[in-house]
Amino acid sequence: MDKIARLFVRRLRHLARREARRIALRNGLLEARIVDVDGHLLCRYTPAFDPTRLTGNAVRDGAWFRRNFGAGLIAPKEASKPSTSLGGDVVVTTEIGDVKSTSPLVAFPRKRRGAIAEEVTLGNGIDRRAYAVSLVDRTAGTPLVSHVVAALVLARAVRSSGRSLSEIVHTLIHVTPVVTLHAPLDGFERETLRLLEKSGLVPGGPFAIIDADHMFDDNHFDVYEGEVRKRLVAFSGAGVHRVTGNALRRRMISALSRDFPILALAEKRSDIPSLLRISADLSLETGKLDRRFVADLIEVFYPDTAIERVGLPLDSDARWLSLEDLAIAFRPGRHVREVLHVLATLVERNRSDFDEEDGRGRGGDKASGSGSSSTSTEKSQGLEEKPKSSEAESNGRWKRDKPSGAEVIQPEPLLLAGEIGHKPPVMVETLSGYGKARDWALDLKADLDDYRASILTWSEMSTKLLLSGPPGTGKTTFARALCNSLQVPLMVTSVSTWLHGGHLNDVIDKMAKTFVEARAMAPAILFIDEIDGIGKRQPAEREYSDYWNAVVNKALELLDGAVKSEGLIIVGATNRPDHIDEAIKRSGRLETHIEIPKPDVPTLAEILAHHLGDDVMSLIREPEPDVRSEVDDGFSLRKIVAGHLIEEADSERKGAGR
Repeated sequence: MDKIARLFVRRLRHLARREARRIALRNGLLEARIVDVDGHLLCRYTPAFDPTRLTGNAVRDGAWFRRNFGAGLIAPKEASKPSTSLGGDVVVTTEIGDVKSTSPLVAFPRKRRGAIAEEVTLGNGIDRRAYAVSLVDRTAGTPLVSHVVAALVLARAVRSSGRSLSEIVHTLIHVTPVVTLHAPLDGFERETLRLLEKSGLVPGGPFAIIDADHMFDDNHFDVYEGEVRKRLVAFSGAGVHRVTGNALRRRMISALSRDFPILALAEKRSDIPSLLRISADLSLETGKLDRRFVADLIEVFYPDTAIERVGLPLDSDARWLSLEDLAIAFRPGRHVREVLHVLATLVERNRSDFDEEDGRGRGGDKASGSGSSSTSTEKSQGLEEKPKSSEAESNGRWKRDKPSGAEVIQPEPLLLAGEIGHKPPVMVETLSGYGKARDWALDLKADLDDYRASILTWSEMSTKLLLSGPPGTGKTTFARALCNSLQVPLMVTSVSTWLHGGHLNDVIDKMAKTFVEARAMAPAILFIDEIDGIGKRQPAEREYSDYWNAVVNKALELLDGAVKSEGLIIVGATNRPDHIDEAIKRSGRLETHIEIPKPDVPTLAEILAHHLGDDVMSLIREPEPDVRSEVDDGFSLRKIVAGHLIEEADSERKGAGR
């Protein structure tokens, strides 16, 4: 373990001990006073309990201490009181609730306390008061495994940055910093933010995290409720790249004008917008896990273990582990052999899961690492990562990962100019037979570009659509193509998903959660299939009218709320538009209604020509002499396609002539 990693681990242990002392102080187990030591103000703790019964045996004294003062080692309840500061930010102050003495030994007469001070040493020469305070320190235990793992990742990133630790600390303290952090490790974003929020490892921490993805205007800062600690604006995850242009500038200026530091962290470097990379005061990045990282963790949690005698995983195996896997394996009380056995099992499981996905059609190098963050080799610093289809989070596959039961899919990366070897994604521009729906999508794409450039406001855009048509006309395909064309996430749900379970409260809860989850991903598309299943409001005398009227009214309420939320595109699909309540189709809700008809013969020709590609020529070439000619009045696929292509060529030629 290098010096920076040791420093970070010692810092976490010190913070744990300091928190234990503060809890003991608030509960009356310790007393504290400020002393001046060579110009430095220090907090000196002394025991408020009788230490004369201490023997110097750490095990016996520890058991006696926990038995008599265990309740005083638990943080007291806090009552929060919000108060508004001069700057308009909401600040939460805390009051300590009723704190009672944890043991009758806590309270002493003054005379008794003076007598205790005379007996300051144990029989073995140990200072009795310092020893009593150390018993409180031992209750702190070891830092959380997840915090240690995240701290070691940060230590590696600091070491690879080429900058001294003092220079980095100076930047974090004396500048309102913009920091970018990249590590191709599954779970890296969550664990890093948790470390910053729950510990004071980084100067200025612990921080109150503000998720920049959920900010839509400057007023977000003024109503944010958090503890009395410094705010940190975080752009995290693969969704970072969705905030671009003037919208990103506005959010950065809003944060920096209030002296809030900005942190952008992602598992893929290409997900961090170029504006954040350019303006960054500090750019940190590190690579995948390796054998040395596992050895460092063993050194932290099993300091007496001879590293060279345990069977550490190879570098090629350690790359398959995520940060959550390490937190699962390294648990207090577990023997180091059990830890390594669990790690080996997790490596095999992750590798087999990736192989199964690869077998279902997912491309990529099988030795590239864990499936969720697959990059075959570390990119050299300064080079841009080109998004590949094998690196997409879902790569075109549906994922059920939302509490509401909705399914989320990320847009497939677009092919670059001249790029070959990959199948192009399905896009609205290449669809045939969608007519007005295609025109609506292309207009929305242009409006979305103007919105990102702050030319249009969201309320000026047509972002609500009701698609209707017979089964099989491609309503879901249209939603998938719209996702790829707009390059925004697609959340898919259906009324049958909402109604699963049957109880009204469960249905209403799922509906509300769906819209909350969609807004959290904004800009995004919410696709509601089988929307006719909501039905119409029923007369009061009808059976179960209360149930269905409540469902319809909730849908109307959510659609109204969606109109007021920036970044949410709603597409409803139905086979029976006449079974939908008219209020759902009114202005401000699903006001744009487009019907997708069954494809006619020219449309079928376009669809076939699109899917056949270059092979279409084999259908229109001259037949071999010995092949029997087709009947003129019969159905001929070759003639349909050939006739359509000829008409298309004639129209293009006439247009060129004009």
